[in-house]
Amino acid sequence: MTHPHPLVVDGDMRACGTCGSYRGWVVISIRDEVWLRCPAGHEQHEPGLGTAWYDRHSGPVTQRHDTYDGGLRDLGH
Repeated sequence: MTHPHPLVVDGDMRACGTCGSYRGWVVISIRDEVWLRCPAGHEQHEPGLGTAWYDRHSGPVTQRHDTYDGGLRDLGH
């Protein structure tokens, strides 16, 4: 899913560890892990989020992917 707004986890705003971007995320849940991709394409695992959080915020699931790259392709990245 895309997440255009700042992402706050446990009261802390998440930022890309490489470039500092803090909005415009692509959020993907793969095998019980949630991954973030910033607009510049940097990727990071987000241990503070789980599949339950993802399911509550993503809306109806229309597609499942076995790989991270498959999810990105489906979102046009």
